[in-house]
Amino acid sequence: MKKRLLALLFAGALLLGGCQPTYNENDPNYPGTTQPEQNDTHGDTENKDNQYDSDYGVTGDENLGNENNNVPAAAGVDVEKLAGLSTESKDWGPGGPKDEKNRSQGALLYNKTYGQYDAIFLKEDSSEVYLTFDEGYEFGLSGQILDTLKEKGVKAIFFITGDFAKAEPELVQRMIDEGHVVGNHSWKHPNYSGLSVEEAEQDLMKLHDYVKENFNYEMRYFRFPAGNFSERALAEVQQLGYKSLFWSFAYKDWLTDDQPNEAESLTKIVDSACPGMVYLLHAVSKTNANVLADVIDGVVAKGFTWGDPSKI
Repeated sequence: MKKRLLALLFAGALLLGGCQPTYNENDPNYPGTTQPEQNDTHGDTENKDNQYDSDYGVTGDENLGNENNNVPAAAGVDVEKLAGLSTESKDWGPGGPKDEKNRSQGALLYNKTYGQYDAIFLKEDSSEVYLTFDEGYEFGLSGQILDTLKEKGVKAIFFITGDFAKAEPELVQRMIDEGHVVGNHSWKHPNYSGLSVEEAEQDLMKLHDYVKENFNYEMRYFRFPAGNFSERALAEVQQLGYKSLFWSFAYKDWLTDDQPNEAESLTKIVDSACPGMVYLLHAVSKTNANVLADVIDGVVAKGFTWGDPSKI
């Protein structure tokens, strides 16, 4: 019976996709398959040579293996150790049943399955909760989010793409100066399970080296674009000195012209709190920016403490 339950949970976790727990990859709203309409509010932050995907990173025609990228191969990847690992594409979304502590059983299962690669879906050994934001491009709300975090004394991880790092140096520097963690969300936001070892290394390290050179900051947390990964990709990211931080909560907040109701979102986010929770919110969401202060207070009112993300 236990084996059957485990198999069902594992199968359920595999069917869940991207950054939203109730969508699958055949759904037109699934993060890996849609592209948001661009508008003038993106201003100078939009890279006209690329398309933003629905997780708000960028994709384009750039060949990651092209020598014109001038990205040297990073030392440390042992290709032989990666050779026998699965390249099967997997998509993460934390829907499904919860345990008695309100924790996603899928997240717990994936922690057990992939924890050997420093992959974290939920911080099991912690009673605290953690806040993370994905930053593919700037939509004019990051400053408000940072103001709220400063007012509330809460630290977060901001996962940035190469496009964001280039376009928003002042915001990146402010994140660092105010004690937040800046995480690596890839240079070009590709599907990592579809990349070669060399391509994945170049994409990850291009952003790593750019941030180190321009901000004197060493990133150590990686978030797979759209939650898509493979066992080999996890192992490679680990070899490059990173922890792969997924999430235990996400919802459909990334469509800038179709934002979720603020009251409903506040309730949904707060009610999802559990020990070790890793929240994923998109910083392009006006709803998130507006309810953030109440989210922070509401989670505290439920008896939780916001943890230091640098200790995940």
